[in-house]
Amino acid sequence: MSDLLELKIVSLGSGGEGVAKLDSGKTVFIDSPVIPGEICSVRVLEEKSRFARGKCIEVLTPSPDRVISFGEEIPGANLAHMSYETQLKYKYDKVRDCLSRIAGLDITVDPIVPSARNEHYRNHMQYSLQKGHFCLKSQGTDEDVVVTDSPLEYEMFGPVRDVLEKSFADHPTRLFGGAVLRGSERTGEILIELVSYSDMTSELVIRDASSYIGAAGLADKIPNVAGIVLRISNSATEKRTRGGKRVVLYGRDHYNEVLCDLNYKVKAGAFFQVNVPQAETLYRLTAPSDGYGRLWDLYCGTGTVGLSLISPGHKLIGVDISPEAIASARDNAMAAGVDAEFICKPASKVLSLLNDISPDDAVVVDPPRAGLDFALIGKLLEMTPSHISYISCDPATLARDLKHFAEAGYSVKRVMPVDMFPGTAHIECVVQLHRVSI
Repeated sequence: MSDLLELKIVSLGSGGEGVAKLDSGKTVFIDSPVIPGEICSVRVLEEKSRFARGKCIEVLTPSPDRVISFGEEIPGANLAHMSYETQLKYKYDKVRDCLSRIAGLDITVDPIVPSARNEHYRNHMQYSLQKGHFCLKSQGTDEDVVVTDSPLEYEMFGPVRDVLEKSFADHPTRLFGGAVLRGSERTGEILIELVSYSDMTSELVIRDASSYIGAAGLADKIPNVAGIVLRISNSATEKRTRGGKRVVLYGRDHYNEVLCDLNYKVKAGAFFQVNVPQAETLYRLTAPSDGYGRLWDLYCGTGTVGLSLISPGHKLIGVDISPEAIASARDNAMAAGVDAEFICKPASKVLSLLNDISPDDAVVVDPPRAGLDFALIGKLLEMTPSHISYISCDPATLARDLKHFAEAGYSVKRVMPVDMFPGTAHIECVVQLHRVSI
């Protein structure tokens, strides 16, 4: 470790980390809650040939945009120390910089759409359990921090955590290593997923978990609990992907949600937007502006995007890798009376199916942070749909992919950043692409 250095924060990196310069000119990344313009006392922890990593020990000159004193921490919210206006500017600049620097696009970016709620907006929280306490990861150190009152989670989750922690205190068990809480403020329902990393056989884990739930009387102590689900994740891959075997211990495997005036079943393990009111704004911006034939929803999740956008008399075709999401999507389409077909495969593995895309069709893509598979981009460029709506959660991979579309005859009509995750460095974008030439 180095001695302390007095450095000025010049910018923030893509993940919200501070960026400063050493006297040598080398860039140092600071995994601490800092703000551009602040003078900080920094200890360099690691130095490589092209960059260094450091930690802020003290903020010597705080920014006027700081709203939380240095040393205070909100796990999971790495920008919560900044005023909301400063957060929005950082996210907007990140989108514009990626489009210019990576894609080489000189286009106007629409003003960022702020979230109506800056706190208590998340309907989905994932915790680790340490000695019966709910924990989130600390920024920078990745250590578990006990949650007392998270400003991110729905307020309805607090009483649920209290009941579960009291049960774990009164009836200690090593069976559960994590927990997932999901729910809806609009329906009032809550879905609890308890996670076991035990290496016992599944039959024994299920037996013991079921006995624990019954003996502790958890279902009776938590109002509006739609279901309690056990997830057994006992391999490294299952732990990393949050996959594994799921079994219903009480009630049902889903909770009900209302989004864009449609009813949805959201199963444990299925993707669903965490900020529901802002998701409705996102989907309105995603809607194709012109007429189209069929609507293809790639990376469709529980079907929310496609079902929210589909016009009467048109067919919806959705693709997603998650069996839980596809099962929910089929139920949701049936309940909405939509002519829909959902396929459970990775979007990059249905290239032969995509041969059916006609030039009059519209396509919606909502890929993970890694962006679109290159083979999928090639197939879309081959089939030349008239309209592509691209929902992105990573401006860098979005810019990389847009460069391919722009070079192949598609016009970037609009770029619309939407703040889905206040208090964090994440930003969603909707891009409208129109075919102008082949």
